[in-house]
Amino acid sequence: MGIHELELHALALEYAHLRARDARAESLVFASIAESGQQHPAFVVRRDDGRYVLIDGYRRVRALKKLARDTVVVLVIGTSEADALAYCHRLATGRRRSVLEEGWLVRELCEVHGRTLVDIAVSLGRSRSWASRRLGLAQALSPALEEAVLRGVVSPHGAMFSLLPLARTNKAHAEQIVAALGSTRTTTRQLAQVWGAYRVADGERRARIAQAPLLLLRAAEATAPIPSIIAVTRAVDAATRALGWARASFVAACAHDSATRVAPHVTRSIARAAEACAALVAAEIG
Repeated sequence: MGIHELELHALALEYAHLRARDARAESLVFASIAESGQQHPAFVVRRDDGRYVLIDGYRRVRALKKLARDTVVVLVIGTSEADALAYCHRLATGRRRSVLEEGWLVRELCEVHGRTLVDIAVSLGRSRSWASRRLGLAQALSPALEEAVLRGVVSPHGAMFSLLPLARTNKAHAEQIVAALGSTRTTTRQLAQVWGAYRVADGERRARIAQAPLLLLRAAEATAPIPSIIAVTRAVDAATRALGWARASFVAACAHDSATRVAPHVTRSIARAAEACAALVAAEIG
């Protein structure tokens, strides 16, 4: 092993499909690197042809690219790619994997790297039955549903507890729902609402839900109870954190290019944020 600094374009990004995108986690990593720089190395393996394959640290690499950085600090692992994938899983750097993501890892080690379930279980410090269950879950989702999870439109937990049972009931309807969602990110709770309504509906109602799941969610939102004090507090706190991330992004962008400070679309966005803050303060006073 050894620490190196590599050009970002030199990395082979072949394992991005093993982790689901998470907009909030991506924002946190971006803000951290923008403010303090890269604090932890990414993990790579060097192939015989000289190429470096990124094993762990995809969020860090995407943040560095957004910040227009040219290099990334990496730790080169002197093992095979399969062993490196297992090592990083045991090391548990960053966010803990969901059950579905663990399934993707098992499937990768089994179907791409030719490892047996017994070998995989040993390398991950798990039992063979654990590896077998995870593999079964990874193979249960269709490519269309899996892609929605990878893009962050559907959370892994939402896929596990709502989309997967829905697909087992009617695969075509599950894929139709995902297609209807498009790029609209849905929470685990929202997917549970869709699955709950679908489960108790008759055939005609199920077809309508599959065609327009967003209409169902908007109707549920319209009839939702008035937010409590706790809900309002959480919403304001979330907005405060978002403004903090925006400030970090703005500072980093200005450091890279001073023209950012006077860019029309940037100044308009900041003005809208200031108006929203002023409106909130006015509502609180009034």
